[in-house]
Amino acid sequence: MILFKMAMRNLMKQKRRSFFTAISMIIGFVLLSISLGLAEGGYGNIIKSFTKAQTGHIQVHQKEYLDKPGIYKNFVWNKDLEKVLRSVDEVEKVAPRLFSGALAFVDTKTTAASVKGIDVKAEADMTDIDKKVEKGSYFSLEDKGEPKYEAVITDSLAQALKLDVGQEIVLISQGADGSIANDKFKVIGILSKDMDSLENRTVFLPLATAQEFISIGDKVHEAAIMIKDYRKSVTEASEINKALFSAGIKDLRSEPWEIVEQQFYTSMVADKEGNFIVIFIIALIVAVGVLNTVLMSILERMREYGVMKAMGTTPGFIFNSIVIETFILSILSSVGGFLLSLLATWPLKTIGISYPEPISVGGIFIEYMNSEYVAEAFYIPFVVIVISSVIASLVPAFKASVANPVKSMRSY
Repeated sequence: MILFKMAMRNLMKQKRRSFFTAISMIIGFVLLSISLGLAEGGYGNIIKSFTKAQTGHIQVHQKEYLDKPGIYKNFVWNKDLEKVLRSVDEVEKVAPRLFSGALAFVDTKTTAASVKGIDVKAEADMTDIDKKVEKGSYFSLEDKGEPKYEAVITDSLAQALKLDVGQEIVLISQGADGSIANDKFKVIGILSKDMDSLENRTVFLPLATAQEFISIGDKVHEAAIMIKDYRKSVTEASEINKALFSAGIKDLRSEPWEIVEQQFYTSMVADKEGNFIVIFIIALIVAVGVLNTVLMSILERMREYGVMKAMGTTPGFIFNSIVIETFILSILSSVGGFLLSLLATWPLKTIGISYPEPISVGGIFIEYMNSEYVAEAFYIPFVVIVISSVIASLVPAFKASVANPVKSMRSY
């Protein structure tokens, strides 16, 4: 208690010095908090855009599908299965998908293509693919589930085959029943060039049409799922697996986007780890500032410490009083930094920072960066400021505690 009172007395005694020390700590806190908030918000924008445009937050497949995808690794898609998936509270959207390779040709032009069967309405609701048609139109959203020999294709495929809206494209593929699948499809829409990096040379077909084309019946290869909060993807994938198991469906497994797109996730994690360099630099700046201020403070008070030691005060008491003084100041400064960070982050979260030119990340175009209110953006600066400040005070505190009292009293 005596140490605490002495620390507070010293802080109030030298208000100007305490103020400038606190300012350096507050600035360090705010800078670090904003940096972490923007980093988390930037990654959040990328994840939201990437999962919405392609993967979804969670995917359901046959157990071995992700290890080695194949046309025969499929499962029956029906209302009962959809009901099981939607029984998990966090699930918002579900879209079944079917995949196949094909040889596409028009007249004498031929190229390899991917075939993607989609639930027209569910896919538009999940990925906004209907808004990415640059030429022509998207499938009718009043699709009754009956085969329609229409196709929406990517711009890269249209360029390769010199295709335009209204022309027909011939697809040849392998049927799931061992037959040769081949048919003509009328191109009703061409997607924007932005989609090429995600869906290179792809033909989109209504799900029922794709199922009939490759003779797969009512089966699909994937069910993409969107949940309320992408940060809960791992937890909710586990909940979906429990729901599937409870329903007696043991040959399917759900995986979060972190597993489905492991390479993308790994590179993003590696990039986030680079933030520790920023944390270290800011901590170093704060520590140097605190070290300088505390050292100057001790030099000014050497006579006071000399008198205390002459009166019998132990070195440990002096050492602890200086460290506690710095600790209290760092706590108070962190509270101030926290409040300022809340205010500074608000416009960055609601308005964000617009890029002069959209940047492409994995085929996703990002036009702006928003900050996020995340716990890490506040407790990490708190820990960094407090620990770096206390560590910076150790050397000056030790110097004061072991100083010769006679020399200390003469230093005034």
